[in-house]
Amino acid sequence: MQQLNKQIDDWFIGYKTHAVKPKRSSLGGGSNPNRNTKPFAKTGLKSGTGLKNLQAAAAKKPEVMVKIAKRVSKNSKGINGVQNHMKYISRNGELPLETRDGDKVQGNQAIQSLMNHWQKSGIRENSDKREAINIVLSMPAGTPPQAVLNAARQFAAEQFEKHEYAFVLHHESERDGEPPHPHVHLCVMVRDYDGIRLNPRKNDLFEWRVRFAEKMREQGVECTATRRQHRGQSIKGQKADIRQIILRTIQEEKQGKQPENIKRSHIAQTNVEAILEALQAQQRPQHPFQGKAQQAKDHITEQYSLISRELYKLGYKTEAKIMKDFANEVSGKSLDTQAQQIYDRHAHSCQQSQTQTSEPKNPSRDDWEMER
Repeated sequence: MQQLNKQIDDWFIGYKTHAVKPKRSSLGGGSNPNRNTKPFAKTGLKSGTGLKNLQAAAAKKPEVMVKIAKRVSKNSKGINGVQNHMKYISRNGELPLETRDGDKVQGNQAIQSLMNHWQKSGIRENSDKREAINIVLSMPAGTPPQAVLNAARQFAAEQFEKHEYAFVLHHESERDGEPPHPHVHLCVMVRDYDGIRLNPRKNDLFEWRVRFAEKMREQGVECTATRRQHRGQSIKGQKADIRQIILRTIQEEKQGKQPENIKRSHIAQTNVEAILEALQAQQRPQHPFQGKAQQAKDHITEQYSLISRELYKLGYKTEAKIMKDFANEVSGKSLDTQAQQIYDRHAHSCQQSQTQTSEPKNPSRDDWEMER
C-alpha cells in the first residue's frame, strides 16, 4: 500500500512547485538552481494524502478554499500598504492578530509596533514592490471556527517557516457583522529570512489547499482539496453577480424591454453580448477547448479505474468500489460551458413558450356535450 500511495500522491500533485524565485535578492541570500523545484516527497505532506482527498471528494465532503486576496488600494505597496491591510483585517485594531511566535497583537498602536519590527528587514515605507501576500483560508458555514483557526496556524507554521506573518479569524462568533463561514486572513511577508521572495503560481495554490485540508482533517473536520478536473468539472464557477446580469439582460431582451444601463466589467459585458448573439442567431455557442477537456476527463477516469484495480488487488475492496464509482461519476459529467448551459436553458424555455401558444385548446368532455 505504501508504494501505491506514493504513486497516487505523485500523480495527484502532478507538478513541481515554484513558490520562490531562484535568484539573489538585493538583501542577500544564496541562489540554488534546484531551489525552485520540489517533488511530492519534499512537500512535507503526509503519505496517502492524494487518496484521502480523492475519496473525500467522492463522498462529497466540502472543498477547502485558499486564495490570494487582491488589494486595489493605491497605498497597497510598501510597509504602509502592509499596515493598512493589517488594520483592515483586524477591523481597525478591534480583533487580535496572532504572529508566527504566538504573540497577540491588538490595537492600532500594537500594529504599528509590529510594522516597525518588520520594517527592520529593509522594507521601505513606500515601494514599487508588494511586500506582503494576503491569503484567505476558508471553510463553509457550520465548520467549527476554532478548528479553522488551529488549522490555519499549523498551515502557516509549516508552509511559511522562514517568513514573518500574522493572521486573524473572521466569524460571526468573533464579532457582530462577520459572515457565518469561518475564514482566516493570513498576511505573509514576501521576503523570507534568506532574502528570497515568494512568487506563488496556480500550482502552488493547489499545494497550499492540500496542506490546509490536511490540517483541517487533523482537527477532526472532514474535507477535501481537489482540482476541478478531479471532480469532472471542466469549467470554473461563474460569479453570481455576472450570472445575474446575464440572466436579467436576456429576460429583458425577451420581453422587448430596454436593458438597464448597468455598469459592468468587461468580462460581464462580453459574456452578455456573446449569449445574446447566440440566442438571436439560434446557434449554440461552441466549446473552445472541447478536445482538451475531453482528453483531461478521459485521463482522470483512466487513473481512477487504475487506482480502483490496484486497491482491489491489495484487498481494499471498499476503497476500490469508491474509486470505481467516482470514475463512473466523473465520466458522466457534462463538458458544457456556462454559455452553452445558459443558452440551452433559455432555448428550451423559448421552445416551450412557442409550443404552448401554438397548440390548439384540447376540448373537455363538457365542451363535447354542449356541441351535441
